[in-house]
Parts: sequence; structure tokens; C-alpha cells
Amino acid sequence: MKYLIEKFGKINTSVLFLCIFFLILELVGHRYGETSIEDILFFPAFFGYLSCIIIFKIGVSLRSFLMKDEDYYDK
Repeated sequence: MKYLIEKFGKINTSVLFLCIFFLILELVGHRYGETSIEDILFFPAFFGYLSCIIIFKIGVSLRSFLMKDEDYYDK
């Protein structure tokens, strides 16, 4: 345990244990989704991960044509 805290830090270790706790709750408890796809096991985790990747890719693509040159103000 001490090695984990030294390696990753207190905040990252806390978030890791919180994620493990929520995964255990996902297996023990039952969620009631509004649609049938929300009842799939670990759906919120997959949806959040996929959303994060999509937002990142959109940001990278927007950066390619919205970014100005470094000497933009000097011109």
C-alpha cells in the first residue's frame, strides 16, 4: 500500500480505490436505466471513456485549423 501511494500519489491512489469501489457496487447492486442500453453491465464506464476519447479527437482536429502561428501578433 505504501509503495502504491509513493508511486502514484495520494490523489491518484484515492481515485483508483474509488473506481474499484464503484466497480464492485456495479456488480452487487442493480441500476435502473431509462433505456435498455443503460442496463448493460459497466455501460456508464464505457460511455464515459468513449465520450472522453471523442472529445479529445475533436479537440485535436479543431486545433489543427484554428491554431495561429507563434508570431501571429508580430505580423
